Amino acid sequence: MKEIDEMYVHKFRTPELMVVDEQELEEDRAYLRAMYPMRAKLILVMVEDACDRLEYEGSPMFAVYPDKVAMFSIAKKIYEKICYKDADETLLHMIEIMVCHEFYIRRCRYRKRRKYF
Repeated sequence: MKEIDEMYVHKFRTPELMVVDEQELEEDRAYLRAMYPMRAKLILVMVEDACDRLEYEGSPMFAVYPDKVAMFSIAKKIYEKICYKDADETLLHMIEIMVCHEFYIRRCRYRKRRKYF
């Protein structure tokens, strides 16, 4: 009987429980991001700022198939702003990955909230 109850709770969660789960995930993500090297933290601030400007209803960020060129354009602009003396293509690739990951996180959050509102 206990297994059935657990299956029911797992399969039919209420929005209130989903919010708690999302908060826990966000806290975990923030904790792990605090471990980033300083350079990556600075880049992350720029990535989040660029994504903040794209987070609106109808944004290309939330398109079924986001535009790869637009995503990598964001990364390229951030890369050009940084202009480290020792910057190389590896740094650009890291920024591209960070932009893709931030898009993914925001798209997941958008989909979850859209289901309930």
